[in-house]
Amino acid sequence: MVRNLRAESDRMHALACICRTALCVDLFAKESVRRGQKPLAGTDIASLFEDARIKDDLNSVTSKSLFREELVAMLVESCFQLSLPLPEQKSSGMESRVIGALAYGTGYGALNWTDPALEVVEVCRPCVKWDCDGRTYAIDCYLKLLVRLCHIYDTRGGVKRVKDGASQDQILNETRLQNLQRELVRDLREVNTPRICARLLWAISEHIDLEGLDPLLADDPDDPLNNIVSNIHKVLFNIDSSANTTNRLQDVQAVLLCTQRLGSRNARAGQLLIKELEEFRSNPSADSVNKHQCRLILQRIKYVSSHSDDKWAGVSEARGDYPFSHHKLTVQFYDASAAQDRKLEGLIHKAILELWRPDPNELTQLLTKGIDSSLVKVPPNAFSLTGSSDPCYVEGYHLTDPNDGRITLHLKVLNLTEIELNRVDIRVGISGGLYFMDGSPQAVRQLRDLNSQEPVLCSVTVGVSHFERCALWVQVLYYPFYGSGAPADYEGDFSEDPQIIRQKRSQKPELGEPVILRCQPYKIPLTELLLPHKISPVEYFRLWPSLPAIVECTGTYTYEGSGFKATAAQQYGESPFLSGLKSLSSKPFHKVCSHIIRTVAGFQLCYAAKTWYGGFVGMMIFGASEVSRNVDLGDETTTMICKFVVRASDESITKEIGSDLQGWMDDLTDGTIEYMPEDEVKAAAAERLRLSMERIALLKAAKPRPKSPKSDDEEEKEDESDDDEKKKDTENEENEKGDGKTKGPSTLFKLTPEEVEHRALQVAVLQEWHMLCKDRSTKVN
Repeated sequence: MVRNLRAESDRMHALACICRTALCVDLFAKESVRRGQKPLAGTDIASLFEDARIKDDLNSVTSKSLFREELVAMLVESCFQLSLPLPEQKSSGMESRVIGALAYGTGYGALNWTDPALEVVEVCRPCVKWDCDGRTYAIDCYLKLLVRLCHIYDTRGGVKRVKDGASQDQILNETRLQNLQRELVRDLREVNTPRICARLLWAISEHIDLEGLDPLLADDPDDPLNNIVSNIHKVLFNIDSSANTTNRLQDVQAVLLCTQRLGSRNARAGQLLIKELEEFRSNPSADSVNKHQCRLILQRIKYVSSHSDDKWAGVSEARGDYPFSHHKLTVQFYDASAAQDRKLEGLIHKAILELWRPDPNELTQLLTKGIDSSLVKVPPNAFSLTGSSDPCYVEGYHLTDPNDGRITLHLKVLNLTEIELNRVDIRVGISGGLYFMDGSPQAVRQLRDLNSQEPVLCSVTVGVSHFERCALWVQVLYYPFYGSGAPADYEGDFSEDPQIIRQKRSQKPELGEPVILRCQPYKIPLTELLLPHKISPVEYFRLWPSLPAIVECTGTYTYEGSGFKATAAQQYGESPFLSGLKSLSSKPFHKVCSHIIRTVAGFQLCYAAKTWYGGFVGMMIFGASEVSRNVDLGDETTTMICKFVVRASDESITKEIGSDLQGWMDDLTDGTIEYMPEDEVKAAAAERLRLSMERIALLKAAKPRPKSPKSDDEEEKEDESDDDEKKKDTENEENEKGDGKTKGPSTLFKLTPEEVEHRALQVAVLQEWHMLCKDRSTKVN
């Protein structure tokens, strides 16, 4: 049934619930059996795959459905959640009820998460043979869990014995894992996704018990070690692999590491692998790095084999990590399959976090923490839509619901006349990407009997179809003559004629001519259609260059550069020239760093957001402070220039932002920044440059000439360095000395000042982020 849910988030949430319940039921049932109760049918993980369609999906190599990948990945990720300790917060509400009941009912057994996890890796074994058009996320998840279990049970040490202190359960589980490993070795030949072959080799060879292999089967091609060596050969000499199907560089590296660890653990493995490595070393497909690596590995294996009596602790012990992931290369979306993998991972992680580690709801937080300013939301500002002298005063505010893609406009209508208005109609029209649920072009709300000075409330809800500038257009119609002139108002001589009475009843009171009041449109800010997207700085800077659509604009505002306000701000660690961007913190953006990167010349801010419909929006704001020289009441007022760079995953987003740049800036900063076209910025910069050059020329004319006149080139350099010091526009001003001497010619390529600034800022962002992470970890400890 879950398979048929069309919305991805719904399907993931349902899958997460099913997987968590299945794991908990399995754990609980095993504990009950341990206590002597009869085993119940249908309580094991395998029963999830009882349905014929799901079973066929799991066992077929090529299947068009994504659902099997979702199911396996969700099951494995849920196992990892089960392995984490129980949440500390006891009063977090209903969400931890299942886990809590489990811990209460099973005692120590609740920590024994490896039982259901072992069943998961046994049941999902066919996934290593899948061909999923290059997608590897589900198989990577499976192998990561397999490696974790092999590490916990220390499978390379063989099955433990009772006299060594092993329990019956442990012996059983270790035997099952050993058998599973041997089956996976047999499956190596049938792996259909080329990228997976090296990863499966790593997962098996790291943890297989080489000492427990039968020495009599040394010549048998089905012997696990012979099988592993032949597959290592296949990966090393796979010449026709293209970058789209395999990452040959990574595969060869992984396999060479496998050979080093296998060869130094077991004498027979060492002999077989020495032969393979020497053959690979002399092969033209090995590059110089691989040849050097082979030489080093051969030396190590030969040294270990010649000193077989020594025990080399820590040389090649299993670490229990799985150093691969589906993020194929550093480019964000290398191909369609990687994009699909990342999307699936995001959906699964979100669903699991919502279910297993949900954020406590606001009421719980208020009860536990008390009223905290960060929890109490500021009520939205209401905007007046009518003029002050209108007989009906209308004001409105809006509330958004990104989950359902809806916006609700709440209106307050106030009758400002002395008389009671019998009927007032409110009509609401729409423009942009809005639509009414019933498909009608406009909404009408009829209000009756508005008393003087008494407010009446009404609301209209609209859906948002896509990211676009939109507005609600309100029109008020009131009927001052409503009810006048109708027979009901005529008090005359009534005859008891039933026909007249019937006529009188059937006649409705007349509406009369309405008075139409046109209100100003209620514009929905574009920022309202965004959601904050949490992302680390490293990921942000990796994603930034790969976003195709871009729009840039410049804005200006003034701030107090000195005086009481500025000193107070600096005292508390706030930058005085960010006053115009203060309101940005309340907008739906995620600040990529929890602090501001400041430089000599200004600052850089990085923000990340997503549209309601999944498009990514990244925004960087570069600020440069420029002194404007007009002194006002003893305080130096300063003009701030901000450069906004917005990049997005879809061109329609930047097109919408670029269509009204002043409107976009007003949305972001509540109208404190004024948009300046690029030519005006250039003209102002040229004017400043001309003034400063004139000033320098005057100063030079006033100065007596030195005895040794400089060449024209040096004078130009001096002019530039003076000018740079005046403007303080870039960070690399320290490279030029005040006395006009410049550094000698450099062999490095020259960067423009903007590039230098940008690189320095990126380095500063990452450095400060690492420092913050370090501080956080020390606090936790």
